Amino acid sequence: MKKLLLTLLAVPFLVSCQDSHQIEAKIAQSPKTFCNPVNLNYRFMKIDGGQGIREAADPVVVSFKDNYYLFASKSSGYWYSNDFTDWKHVFITDSVLPIEDYAPGLFIHNDYLYYVGSTHGKGMLYRSSAPEKGEWEPVKEIWSFWDPAFYVEGDNLYMYYGCSPVDPIYMQVLDLNTLEAKTEVVACFNSNKENYGWERTGELNELPRRPYIEGAWMTAHQGKYYLQYAGPGTEWKSYADGVYVSTSPTGPFTYMENSPVSYKPTGFIGGAGHGCMFTAGNENYWKAATNSISVRHMFERRVSFYPAGFDKDGYLHTNTYLGDYPMYLPGGKEQTAGNYQPGWMLLSYKKPVTVSSSLDGYPAGNTVDEDARTAWVAASNKENEWLQVDLQQLASIQAIQVNFDEYGANQRGFVPGVYQSYLIYASANGEDWYPVVDYSTKKTDTPHDYIEFEAPFKARYIKLQNKEYTVSQNLSVRDLRIFGNGLGSKPRAINDFTVQRDLVDPCKVRLSWNEVPHTQGYIVRYGVAEDKLYNNFQVMGETTLEIGSLNKGVTYYFTIDTYNENGVTQTSQIEVCQ
Repeated sequence: MKKLLLTLLAVPFLVSCQDSHQIEAKIAQSPKTFCNPVNLNYRFMKIDGGQGIREAADPVVVSFKDNYYLFASKSSGYWYSNDFTDWKHVFITDSVLPIEDYAPGLFIHNDYLYYVGSTHGKGMLYRSSAPEKGEWEPVKEIWSFWDPAFYVEGDNLYMYYGCSPVDPIYMQVLDLNTLEAKTEVVACFNSNKENYGWERTGELNELPRRPYIEGAWMTAHQGKYYLQYAGPGTEWKSYADGVYVSTSPTGPFTYMENSPVSYKPTGFIGGAGHGCMFTAGNENYWKAATNSISVRHMFERRVSFYPAGFDKDGYLHTNTYLGDYPMYLPGGKEQTAGNYQPGWMLLSYKKPVTVSSSLDGYPAGNTVDEDARTAWVAASNKENEWLQVDLQQLASIQAIQVNFDEYGANQRGFVPGVYQSYLIYASANGEDWYPVVDYSTKKTDTPHDYIEFEAPFKARYIKLQNKEYTVSQNLSVRDLRIFGNGLGSKPRAINDFTVQRDLVDPCKVRLSWNEVPHTQGYIVRYGVAEDKLYNNFQVMGETTLEIGSLNKGVTYYFTIDTYNENGVTQTSQIEVCQ
């Protein structure tokens, strides 16, 4: 008979019995890691026909007084946290702040946080000295446009803006104290998709129409000014940020050849465009970016955080390597010491799954396919719905991420009473079960719930048992992702691979290699120098890759890593592509 024992989370789960493998687990009360996408109570769209669609995009993270504040488009408010783990949502109505405007612009001046949303023409600028209380006051109408971004230096307020498939990114200088214009509007740059492949539209940068150039953000570093921008479109995994650099915040700006500098076209959830750079803990840089799901609506999006920074030569870059695996928290002691990931691998990919029930077209296997755009949907939302993954051998489990879907949801906006309560059990043999997570009484909305354990535990089977699911009438799960380390060996390195650049269109390149046994996948890393392999593609189930996001006239360097649930192996081979 299966043994099910519930106990308090404050003590380890333990069953005393004579079976072959007891399992103890304790949820970390002060976690040191997180997992993208960020686990926020994302708002439901308010549009007609917007059923089951959550969104948040265009994030801005600011450090103000004792908290970090996260603003994002269409979020009916904003979030704040002092540790990047516990995000509290401040609900705001349009009578207080035009919070439903897209792409919020923010800056700090004289102990106030200032806010304006995207508008065509004049927009009211607001300020707050206590945003955690939701208290804001109007200041002055200013000229505001789509996707405003601000940079403060001295008595100048630099505003960058633009969101168009035709128009460029613009800049204007305002007086920080009077908010009056000090200069005329200046055009900074526009799309150059003929030479910059990543600016081309489409999931694979394959479409001919012009991209949207938008999402400006300015970062100053060691006497240089980095004006970042997004393209080619928020609905694709190819959504990314490039950068132009100058010795002045007003330009002129020169394209940085390693663009895109925030790029994540593959993995569980893709896209790393239109966001911001911020610092956390000992001035470590991070990138907050927009991810694309874009199944039910092109604006079905999420928010992620990635480590970022500048190298010794001044190249801006973002680290999206296994960017939706567990990462150390921004500002944590591990991250401030220069470590970004604990090395926990994905154990659940393509493993056998059994479920209580499923609707046609939404099979159980969708929960282990490493794709946020698919889901398993159960026949109901009752307590008897469950999902079980067989890891096929004992593994050391460190963390679990439960990514819920919204199939059948009909909420609009933030709605009280939306939550997912559940339990997770573990077993070594499929017969004797031990509870490792008891969220049976949880009443919070956690669509991308992430659980880190104090210490690893060994198990072969993991079972998610539904308790209450008030999102809709059908329990639905995008992926149940189990992280840790297998008990075997890493794959060997790739012995040889080839790189061939397209002679007609040098923005394209094709790589091929022989299959390496016992791999879960490959990570193609590339960049503009051997020590600048900052961009990557995660490849699963294939031994070829076509990339269409290169820049013409730039020499690239490529290498390929192998990985499985036991770890990553790098190859010493680097191929140069003129």
